[in-house]
Amino acid sequence: MRYLIDGYNLMYALGLVRKNGGRAAWERGRRTLLDWLADRNGDGAAAVTVIFDAQNSLGGVVQETHRGLRVMRDRGRTADEMIEDLLQDERSPQTLTVVSNDARVRDAATQRGADLRRCEEYVDELIAPRKATESPAPGQEKPDGATPEETAEWLRAFDDEKRRTR
Repeated sequence: MRYLIDGYNLMYALGLVRKNGGRAAWERGRRTLLDWLADRNGDGAAAVTVIFDAQNSLGGVVQETHRGLRVMRDRGRTADEMIEDLLQDERSPQTLTVVSNDARVRDAATQRGADLRRCEEYVDELIAPRKATESPAPGQEKPDGATPEETAEWLRAFDDEKRRTR
């Protein structure tokens, strides 16, 4: 599953920023959010796109990566507008999950058939304990004890260590 995340919306939900925090606080909040998302998504970070509002920024469309995450903003545009455009241009919106508490974004995702997560739901998913990936096929379960080869290997290793510490 690929994710489109309303960046500031998620930052507010996590309590990473206040409206009157100042430029440094906003930058720190963005960096903290992106680092946390990269850590939590691990190898799946490339499937996550975080979109930030950029009404007051300079330049045009900015696309960059942060530890595997895709990060986007567009001068003079809101994240809502950009997410709506990305949803409209998407050939397979059913493969997307949109993360936002914003009604406008959620409506656009619903209209295109994308999955939805409120910010709090998404955070809960990311902090929930990871489930085991797959169970072994029947008849391929791991034996209860070590094999004779493994036992011999461990005995050799411990014996070598014992000799070195004497």
